[in-house]
Amino acid sequence: MENVNEDILLSEKIQTEIEKKVKELKDSDPKLKRVFPILVEGDEDEGEKPYYIGYFKQPPFPAFSKYLSLSQKDQAGAMRELAKDCFVDGDKELIKDDSLFIYGLMPHLAQIIELRKGKLVNLSKAGK
Repeated sequence: MENVNEDILLSEKIQTEIEKKVKELKDSDPKLKRVFPILVEGDEDEGEKPYYIGYFKQPPFPAFSKYLSLSQKDQAGAMRELAKDCFVDGDKELIKDDSLFIYGLMPHLAQIIELRKGKLVNLSKAGK
């Protein structure tokens, strides 16, 4: 039985490999609260591997601040710096190769800076 991860069908073997690696990374570094595995299909007709996997962490404050600053001038460059700063393990080609980065990794990087759900609590009483 195949598991579906967005549009890419992952075999149970690949899914298990990814889950094992995430656990391994978290166990080796207690500071890693969340690890985001991102899988990008390769182009075997062009001599690439069938798939590439990168493991990324949420950006620490300095990396996030740098990303926000760079994104004012160059969004793609800012995303590449974010990827470099948050890369934990996996295939570095995802960051280094322009095609793999722009058309594979970059669209998924927003997931590592996704906001938590929250709500502003209104303490003012009606009629005041």
